[in-house]
Parts: sequence; C-alpha cells; structure tokens
Amino acid sequence: MKRFVVLSLAATLLMGTAKAQFNLPGIPSAPNFNPFHPSTPSAPSPSSINSDTIKGVGEMAKGATGVSLQDELKIGGAVAVEIVSRNGGLVKDEAMNRRVILIGKSLAMYCARPELNFRFGILDTDSVNAYSAPGGYVFITKGLLNNVKDDNELAGVLAHEISHVVKRHALKVISRGQFMKGLIDAGGSVTNVGAFDDGIASITDALFTKGFDPSAEFEADKEGRSLAAKVGYQKSGLLDFLEQLFKSQGDSKAAFPTHPPLSHRIERLEK
Repeated sequence: MKRFVVLSLAATLLMGTAKAQFNLPGIPSAPNFNPFHPSTPSAPSPSSINSDTIKGVGEMAKGATGVSLQDELKIGGAVAVEIVSRNGGLVKDEAMNRRVILIGKSLAMYCARPELNFRFGILDTDSVNAYSAPGGYVFITKGLLNNVKDDNELAGVLAHEISHVVKRHALKVISRGQFMKGLIDAGGSVTNVGAFDDGIASITDALFTKGFDPSAEFEADKEGRSLAAKVGYQKSGLLDFLEQLFKSQGDSKAAFPTHPPLSHRIERLEK
C-alpha cells in the first residue's frame, strides 16, 4: 500500500517540478516543457560560470566538502550534458519516460538529500549501463530499461544511482583527479576560468573510463537496496536484476563496464 501512496503523490508533484527537469538555476525552461519528453540538459551559461563557481570547484580539489549546492548543481549540469552527448541523446518515448520519472521521483522523495530536485533520463543507446552526476542527475540506458523484468528491478537500479548522488561519490572522484590543475593557483585564486569546460570533460572521462571505487559501488548497492525497500519495492530488486544479467552475460564488461564485476556485487548483496 505504501508504494501506491508514494507513487500517487509523486504523480501530483511531477507537473510542478517538470519545468526544472534538466534545466539549471538561472537558465530559462522551455515554456511548454513536457516532463515525459525531456529536453537535453543545458550546460551552465558562460555568465553563470563565475569565479565563485571555479573557487567551489577548487574546494573539491582539496576534498569533497565545503562545496555549495549551487556549485554542485552547475558542475553536475555540465557533466550531465557530457553524459547525454556521449550516449546518443535522450529517448523521447512518453511511456518509457513516465515510468522512469515516476519511480525515480518516488525514490528521491525518501532519500537523504531531499533538497535536490532529482532529474531522470533515458539514454538512447542499447548498452546496459547507468550514470549519475552531482546535483541529482540520474540516467539509465535504453538497453538497461529493456532488460529489467519489472518495476522492482528498475527501482533497485535507480536507487543505486540516487545513492551515488546522496553520498557525493562523484565529488570524491573529482577531488582526487588532476583535471582541476590550472583552474586555481596555490592560494586558491582563479587563474583560468576558460579551463572549466576542459575540466568537465576530464571529469566525465574519469567517470566513464574508471568509474567509482568498488567500495563506493558496494555502498551504493547497499544504500540503494534500503531506499527501494523504504518506498515499498522489493528489497531483492537490484539483486534479482544483477543475477539475471550474470546468467546471460557472466562477468562480461558488456553490462555496467565501469562497475565492479557482477559476481562481486551479487556476492555482497547476498550477505
């Protein structure tokens, strides 16, 4: 019963949050925006990438703390643009988007960072994968959606990605990287605002080629499982999905290439 109450509430909130889907603060939304036909996310405008934003990025180079929500949203929006552009754009199918957005929003309402306006999209590629970006951007591929057998499995995957955002895992990847070199000097002053785009591309490269640490993936599996169960989905949803993928593909990198081997994730979830 709880899940149906949450889904009904999420449906009533969708139209109120629709204009914010894949649009960042300070960037106008399309006047007739349809949440089930999402537009490609917009990168922060040049005027919004100011010295304060770059300084916030510099703080991440020192550690994934002390970063304002505004800076996280700007950086996350830019990373989201890269994710979409590298994966065939966004699927426009209304029924597919309704399913993902409704389940995603119901999960996001019960996560540990309710202040974020989570945005969900389906990437137009047949590969089986999922991504998240700082600030509340969550993407799954069309190939993944076509492989889930029910909403419990889909909720498990979306909750996993939401948990990455909640735990700020991407910000921790950024803090360890070398791609912020040149943005600020040793004293923390801005030296090259124009390097922001290059830094974002490097961040996305790191997420695509290396992904998160195994410990972060295992944490997102555990936290995502709990979140899905809290909303009323079967606790075994994510495990069921990973097991059926393993049966068909083994530990092949064809599915979740930036994640730990499926067998390792399954073993952890079974404990």
